[in-house]
Amino acid sequence: MADWIFADWILVIAVTVTLLAVAAAIARYRLTAIIVALVGSGLIIFDRYGDFQELWSGRQSDNGTAPTELHRSHESTVAWSRLFINSAGVAEPGKPLSVSTLGIMGTNISDRDITLEDAYFICGLDGTKLKVQIGRGGGRYKIRDVGPLPPGAVFFVVSDPLGPTKEGVSASEFLETWATLSFVAKYNGTTQQLDFNRHTVEASLPKAINR
Repeated sequence: MADWIFADWILVIAVTVTLLAVAAAIARYRLTAIIVALVGSGLIIFDRYGDFQELWSGRQSDNGTAPTELHRSHESTVAWSRLFINSAGVAEPGKPLSVSTLGIMGTNISDRDITLEDAYFICGLDGTKLKVQIGRGGGRYKIRDVGPLPPGAVFFVVSDPLGPTKEGVSASEFLETWATLSFVAKYNGTTQQLDFNRHTVEASLPKAINR
């Protein structure tokens, strides 16, 4: 019973409401009771065939983006945001689009501390790994220097620079090798991986601002 998830309870409630409403409809033939019965039946159908559990868990869709703001599942301890390319997300006026860093925000959604053991971005084309630092409290730290993160802690993961530190690489050059990529995080003895396809990566590129 303790292992039941939200969708299972919805199904039980829907069945109960439907049976009660049908009984009331038979006894009194009231329109309201019939409507409630139809609604309950609809909930059952939605739960069975509408893939309610997948929508509730926030799993990634086929195009590599999450149907909710954060990537999470029933098993995960950390919820992750969308992919960030450059912390500012915009390009300076009059300058070509360039990519210097990758980033993602994490939130400890569990009821216990987590300890990061490793994290990195990995190129989908050739397996190149980008090490990361953790941004928290206004500073950036190597993973080994980050202590336990308590429940509710929010932290930002920023990659090492791509290309020259202040210049980065052009957007076209970046897409030649990093059009598909993954983020891997290891904590508390578990490994979590988020995959981003070309559509998601392109949508995350910095946006140009016109003067």
